[in-house]
Amino acid sequence: MNMNELGWNEVLQSEYVSRLLNLQNHNNAKKLGKIFPGRIASEQKNLYNVFTSDGEYRAIIADKLWFNAFDRQELPAVGDWVLLSLENGCEQLKIQEIMERKSTLSRQSIASHGRKFDKSGTSEEQVVATNIDTVIMVVALDFDYNLRKIERYLTLMWNSGADPVIILNKADQCENQDELKAEVEAISYGIPVHTMSAVTGQGVDELDQYISSGKTITFIGSSGVGKSTIINHLIGEEVMEVGDVREADKRGRHTTTHRQLIPLSSGGNVIDNPGMREIKIIGNVDNLNQTFPDIVNLQKLCKFRNCQHETEPGCAILQAIHDGDLTEKRYQSYLKLGRELAYLERRKDQRQLYNKNARSKQRVLKEKIKIHKR
Repeated sequence: MNMNELGWNEVLQSEYVSRLLNLQNHNNAKKLGKIFPGRIASEQKNLYNVFTSDGEYRAIIADKLWFNAFDRQELPAVGDWVLLSLENGCEQLKIQEIMERKSTLSRQSIASHGRKFDKSGTSEEQVVATNIDTVIMVVALDFDYNLRKIERYLTLMWNSGADPVIILNKADQCENQDELKAEVEAISYGIPVHTMSAVTGQGVDELDQYISSGKTITFIGSSGVGKSTIINHLIGEEVMEVGDVREADKRGRHTTTHRQLIPLSSGGNVIDNPGMREIKIIGNVDNLNQTFPDIVNLQKLCKFRNCQHETEPGCAILQAIHDGDLTEKRYQSYLKLGRELAYLERRKDQRQLYNKNARSKQRVLKEKIKIHKR
């Protein structure tokens, strides 16, 4: 396969050479055998499909990488560039290291993992896709349209480090698509917003500007909004399975069950993701401010620096709500997401302390093993 079209570049090449030397200096080079780079295409039960210059192969995680990982985010994810080894006398490829991620789209894990984290949830990240250039949120205009949901997605997208784009799909089933597009543009502040119909092909060509050799895009959104249909248009054939539309609610049936990196004939790449039933955000205050720049600017205009925006005189937030320049729903959405992120930050601090203690115990155990072997 053409590694440059997959996204390989001079920066990755330099990192690869450095990591290769480090691996050879700190390991038995003869045992590791051949070491070469690859990109994770898909994962199923800790078995990975990996694209390399010689084609597509299956690989497992090396024991050292698995043993040193304390969070799921420290294991390979779809889109990752990794160092693979083919040990002498072994037919199974092993993933030795994960190369630095230039962008990471993730959300808060729904499941709970780790001691003392089961009762009140978890701060662990679920990595959705890595090393992406553009993340595209797909919203269906017939059933999925919700400004508060879009704000939640935007916070995730800003946290990823990739360029965000919004698609309002199923425009053929919406009579006021221009009005709804204007509403979304009003809260997205410069983020590109496109209306299209993946079924009729209306507006699909607008996606061409985000696809080029070596670049990677990914789609996120609820189940049944038409992500797989859009991807089939980009590929040029029916590669992704598309479910029938239920007449009761006009939703497309959920068909994508796992994440997958798909090379396009244009030289670009697309990562398809299962629909998100629950959007548990991950991010920080900066990401929240990027989603709500209007509220951030209004806060600066308040008469008092410590204004709580409740009953204080000269409050720019209250005045904007009174004048109709800011809706109460948008402001409450800002407060709600802010509370979630603050709680998540506290949980992350607890998890980091837990992991720090676990790593310390691991180092002590390693030293004891070394002494025992002498």
